[in-house]
Amino acid sequence: MIYPDPQADDPGGIVHTSFPACPDEISEQLSTLHGVFATHGLDDGLRDTVRLVLAEILNNIAEHAVPEHDGEILLVVSSDRGRLHILTEDGGRALPTGLLGAANLPDMGQTVDDLPEGGFGWFIIHTLVDDMVYERDGGMNRLSFSLATA
Repeated sequence: MIYPDPQADDPGGIVHTSFPACPDEISEQLSTLHGVFATHGLDDGLRDTVRLVLAEILNNIAEHAVPEHDGEILLVVSSDRGRLHILTEDGGRALPTGLLGAANLPDMGQTVDDLPEGGFGWFIIHTLVDDMVYERDGGMNRLSFSLATA
């Protein structure tokens, strides 16, 4: 089940916004969100965790789902019963099958020079969040997850 509902009037709502799927806009949104989360009483550690997770997810959307940077990302964040619920939605390319099921680190190789450039993001995300659900419906990608607030 996707939660929070992007169409619902959410009494625990913290953020309901959309913005262009481009790196500069994502960076600006992440900075703004850090302040918004502070005004809603999220502690420094949780704000930093959410920022890291959202940076990975939103930048993946911009880089892989909407590489032309011509789409929008919807972001909905709400708080309920000690959990922070986050939803992203975009109209870009679908996630590759099986990507969310794998939370393993990429092969590290034998030396520092052998380290892969990518593959760490989904491992980080899987490690830090709970209840991750991905749906593709009507040409839209919806990714939701939650984090404990305490």
